[in-house]
Amino acid sequence: MSRWRRLPVLCLVGVALASLWWLWQWQYAQSEVEARRHADNRLSLYGSSLQGALERFSYLPGLLAHQPQIQAALLDPAEIFVPQVNAFLALVAERSGAEVIFLLDAEGRTLASSNHAEADSFVGHDYRFRPYFYEAMATGQGEFFAVGSTTGRPGYFVSAAVGPGAPEAAQGVLVAKVSLEALQADWRRAGEKVLLTDANGVVILSSRPEWRYRRLGELTPQAREEIRRQRQFMGEPLEPLGRRLRDDSLLVGGAGPGERLVDTTLALETLGWTMHYLMPVRPLYVSARNALMGGVAVWVALLLLALWLRERQKRQRLREREAMIIREANERLEARVVERTRELQEAQAELVQAGKLAALGTMAAGIAHELNQPLSGIRTYAANGQRLLDRGRSEAADDNFQRIQALCERLGGLIRQLKLFARKGGAREPVDLVARLDFVLELLAERCRQQGVRPRRRLPGGELWVLGDEVRVEQLLTNLLRNALDALRGAAEPWLEIAIEAEAGRLVVTVADNGTGIPDELLEQLFDPFFTTKAVGDGLGLGLFISYGIVQDLGGRIHAGNRPSGGAWFRVELPRAQPTAPASPSSIRESQDEP
Repeated sequence: MSRWRRLPVLCLVGVALASLWWLWQWQYAQSEVEARRHADNRLSLYGSSLQGALERFSYLPGLLAHQPQIQAALLDPAEIFVPQVNAFLALVAERSGAEVIFLLDAEGRTLASSNHAEADSFVGHDYRFRPYFYEAMATGQGEFFAVGSTTGRPGYFVSAAVGPGAPEAAQGVLVAKVSLEALQADWRRAGEKVLLTDANGVVILSSRPEWRYRRLGELTPQAREEIRRQRQFMGEPLEPLGRRLRDDSLLVGGAGPGERLVDTTLALETLGWTMHYLMPVRPLYVSARNALMGGVAVWVALLLLALWLRERQKRQRLREREAMIIREANERLEARVVERTRELQEAQAELVQAGKLAALGTMAAGIAHELNQPLSGIRTYAANGQRLLDRGRSEAADDNFQRIQALCERLGGLIRQLKLFARKGGAREPVDLVARLDFVLELLAERCRQQGVRPRRRLPGGELWVLGDEVRVEQLLTNLLRNALDALRGAAEPWLEIAIEAEAGRLVVTVADNGTGIPDELLEQLFDPFFTTKAVGDGLGLGLFISYGIVQDLGGRIHAGNRPSGGAWFRVELPRAQPTAPASPSSIRESQDEP
């Protein structure tokens, strides 16, 4: 390779190395920022919980210092009130959650304590060396963290001066000791490295028990002397926890290499305390390393992409030719599919037409049968009436004419039902469901009377309107009720119920009977066209199929099943509509009776 051809390659390699170095630095910085943000959030949470735990007891000594019995115990040289104060402090400690509450006289000696009955009772001990005593005597309040000189258990002490003229003329100090061990246990269970240091940098609380009473910095001779004098840590050696590095991270460990930690701090108001959240540095390097590996993978992918593009150029023409061949084959296949689809549609249309013709023939036979009986009766009664008139028996002839009138009304009812099925539905609009049900029951009243059926209605209160049109709603109800009446033929005690229920956004119509029911194996075919369980010539098998189509058009659902006690039920769900001002029932009836 010549020098001029090598130069672009070297430049590309330099750019790649520079980008990888920048990616390492950037990812490390981003990971550190994110880690510190997380540390700040955790410190805020832990700091709030610590301050809340301390503030729960900050008011307690001052409140108890004003109790008359507490003040009386300090003025009682015979200590008559001490037993009563002991019991009172024990009760307050139990209810407040304080570890110990005790009363010191002006000399720092404990007069009464909530743990007076325990083996390590504070009663009689001298605590004048503690800051919480002499600060409260001087300023009225005091607070301090220390290892208990009597119990050996660490705790936070908060105190208040006792006496009418406190703090100028304080007669004693009331102290409450609060255990923070539960808070420290919560940190440990969280699995995070959390420290709390005092003003001298000594760890007083830690999620790692072995780090407690270690120091993060150097202690001056004055600080050491003050700790010794106050007996704050009861002789703990206060060894260093680790050493600070140049980037202010903390290296913690024993004889080995140790663990490098990022130290994020939060200053607290209490006694100059500082809370530390320590995060290992290793995950930051792992994140930067992963980003570097990702960058290397990207550069390798770009190299492979360049090689692939070169290869792709060689195969482009071959692929275009193959694509053209496949496209032509697809076009021919689509043309064949379109042709076969058209042929299937034509065949289906012919089958539907044949079915319609067959249905028309069966319907014509059924209509002729329905009309022939009343017409035969009319002819018979007319002839008899003529003969009776010729014989002068006008009363008997009048009875025949009334029978003729009844048969004519029956024929009119049959014709109205045929007109109802012949009409097409209109647009979807609010329809009064109860009014349409009343109309259909009126149409079927004669048949119900002949079969001995008295339909029962179960309706909720209020207006019941559905979204549809009157013709299709009437046709739907007519089909369902006629189907139920067909099932009740021959029933000893026929029973028919129409129930309407109002649900969210819809009305549910249930038609139930105690007829013969529906065979379980035929339930799935019930709404198929030309399917019927009736005898030949007794039905076309289109009623339920038409009902199913009407319900679908109206945006509802229809189901069927058998009642456990016998008979069948049909459940229709229709979308509910807001009521409007409908046309009067009389006008509706007149429009339906038009020829």
